[in-house]
Amino acid sequence: MDNTAVDTLQTEVEYYRQNQTVVEEEIRALITDNHKLSQQVGILLKEKLDNARQAHSQNDEQSKDIEELRKQKTIDALETELKTYTNYDNRGILNIHEERRDLDLKLQTALADYIELEAKYKELYTKHSTLENDQKVKDKEIASYKERGKEINDKIHELEKELEEFKINLAVEKKNSEGLQAQLSVLQKNIAERAKKESEAKSKVAEALQLYDLVCAQKNDAIKTIQEMRGEMSQLKLTLSNVRQDVETVCRKEVEDLKDKYNEKLTDMLQHIGNLDGELSEKGLLLNKFTRENNILQTINESYIKQQKENLETIDPKLAIAEQRTEAMFQELVTSERRNIQLVCEKQCLAIDIQRVQDMHAREIKRREWEESLLKNQCEELRIFGMLMFKFMIKWFPQKKRN
Repeated sequence: MDNTAVDTLQTEVEYYRQNQTVVEEEIRALITDNHKLSQQVGILLKEKLDNARQAHSQNDEQSKDIEELRKQKTIDALETELKTYTNYDNRGILNIHEERRDLDLKLQTALADYIELEAKYKELYTKHSTLENDQKVKDKEIASYKERGKEINDKIHELEKELEEFKINLAVEKKNSEGLQAQLSVLQKNIAERAKKESEAKSKVAEALQLYDLVCAQKNDAIKTIQEMRGEMSQLKLTLSNVRQDVETVCRKEVEDLKDKYNEKLTDMLQHIGNLDGELSEKGLLLNKFTRENNILQTINESYIKQQKENLETIDPKLAIAEQRTEAMFQELVTSERRNIQLVCEKQCLAIDIQRVQDMHAREIKRREWEESLLKNQCEELRIFGMLMFKFMIKWFPQKKRN
């Protein structure tokens, strides 16, 4: 079960690691795609600007070329007409045919030039239209790329949110993986301990097999000694019964002696405590009596003091007698208080002695119980040993007879 748990935990850890690597690769791929798309958008915007500028410059050049061609055409025509008129005026009628030939050639060349110019104009017009169409297509592509860029930005924001969620999940998974690693370490320790226990068990099994071999070897010797053991067992049973009876009688006598001694000590202590309580009660009554007399004497003393203040010259003999009585009563009070304190101390000492005797009695009872239980256990072990030996004899002696 532990091996299967370890395998499942390892598979879960590998699964989480693979998911983590796959997620990181997808995030990196999305980041690279985003960079590529942003670069392509920038390149397309640059191409659009360059194409617009080139188209504008080409349109300007084409318009200039067309205007120049038109101007050249009109100038050449005017020059040819002037030349024809001048030649016609100067040369006269004889040179009319030659001039016509020249004019035909010039017209042919002018027509060829005109045709070439028209072809160039058509080519330039077609190029201009194609460039305009390309510009429109590029504008559409730029708009689509802008929309794609917006979509990509939205996707990037969503991916960033997902990244944050993945980071949180990664932190949670790391914590879980740490917990799983701790569990794995604990399981590995348990596995190591179990392996040690298995090795110890194997060694014990080997020792047990060796012991079994030894027992098998010693079995024949044991069969011989069984007969002797029977006689010894019977003697042991008799001695055990005698020992048990002796121990029980001795323990009972000792327990009864201890109980008698303890009861005597308790009765003596209780009588002594009763006497002390009687003395304490008597002393308390005497104390109350002395305190009352002391209060009376104090009142009398106060009255006598007042009389002494009034009559300082004459001293009453009764007052001296009262003072002597008060001093004697005070001394008796002091002695009674000391006696009370002494009685309290003696009472505490007696209570301590009683507690000590009770503890000794409890310890002695526990010791006796322990000895009794030990003797019972020994008797039980001997009885079990005798039963086992009896069974062993019953098993092996019939086999010997058969053999």
